[in-house]
Amino acid sequence: MRRLIALVPVTVLLGLAACGGSDSTIATSPSEPTPPISSSGANVASITVGAGPSAPSIISANTAFVSVTICAPGSTTNCQTIDNIQVDTGSAGLRIFSSVLSSSIALTQENDTNGDGGPVVECTAFADGVSWGPVKMANVQIAGETAASIPIQVIGDPAFPTPPNACLAMGPTEEDTVATFGANGLLGVGPFVLDGQDYYACPEGTCSQASADVQQVANPVASFPVDNNGVIVELAGIPGGVATSPTGSLVFGIGTESNNGLGSATIYSLDPVYGAYITVGFNGTSFPMSFIDSGSNSINFVDSAIPTCSGSSGASNFYCPSSTISDLMATNTGANGATSSATFSVANAADLFNNNPNATAFLELAGPNPFPSSFDWGLPFFFGKNVFTAISGDSTPGGDGPYVAY
Repeated sequence: MRRLIALVPVTVLLGLAACGGSDSTIATSPSEPTPPISSSGANVASITVGAGPSAPSIISANTAFVSVTICAPGSTTNCQTIDNIQVDTGSAGLRIFSSVLSSSIALTQENDTNGDGGPVVECTAFADGVSWGPVKMANVQIAGETAASIPIQVIGDPAFPTPPNACLAMGPTEEDTVATFGANGLLGVGPFVLDGQDYYACPEGTCSQASADVQQVANPVASFPVDNNGVIVELAGIPGGVATSPTGSLVFGIGTESNNGLGSATIYSLDPVYGAYITVGFNGTSFPMSFIDSGSNSINFVDSAIPTCSGSSGASNFYCPSSTISDLMATNTGANGATSSATFSVANAADLFNNNPNATAFLELAGPNPFPSSFDWGLPFFFGKNVFTAISGDSTPGGDGPYVAY
């Protein structure tokens, strides 16, 4: 599970001092054309790369949001639509914050049927922190698609206020509020059906590792009746490299409808061991555990020659070269041998934020990667292209998942 996110406090940014293979290229060129974007259909949800739920005091950078409707299991009327749900192709499952979920939505608590029993609570680990909350059953509706009675995580539920120490040790910070997370929830639509995280049984408020057969939080797409073999994230290009609230679509299914065919996209199979990674070659080094991930808000890679931003600002997690570094080159290779080159640029993050205080999308935003074996193509990779993610084991016109394609 990976989620490399940094939020930008507006009051801080205003006071920052300015710091100085094939023909395939990622959309870091402002002139790159945008493929057609599906705007209608029961399998199409609108995406906005917007300011997020904490605006205007805190503005999200490069975070793709959709709206999701949560219903009590078996109900079509006891429902609530929640906006500002982040789209994450690097994880599996829906997570909603308790603070934005109405108490009138009667979700069913999952209980451990073995051992001491008790409510099942999940510890979800991301690159930038951990989130703690119970597993509950819900109907999930997105656009015209419905996943009936699937397990979701409700983060920050006051009935389970204190994560175990073993959970807290899995990440640098605890992210159990909308303000610390930067979204009202997370929609994991990656290549897995189940999320594979740590689960606890909490009878009488005392939590211990749950039995192995608990019902895990699940990718809702896999439970859709038809359009259930993957997704396409379609985002417009960004002329000039900076934009405010650009839009796009989250399209469900691959080759299941007239609006979700692969077309001329190249398929990059994911590794056969973990089913999550491609290999990226950059600066003469091979990074075999690399990924294309809409849940990361920058391009994250290791390059000691590029200075990071200084200070405790919203830019401190990013690179701040004295001037924009253009025409960097990386090579993406799938487990099937498909390969292509990708060029990109890295701008000074503090300058980007200072000079564009209302912007929410930045094509040239990049930062260090805490994982030395990986290169992370975050949301900037998605601008100006349609990126497919096929679910592991599912059949598509391009072969069985897992794979990414663009």
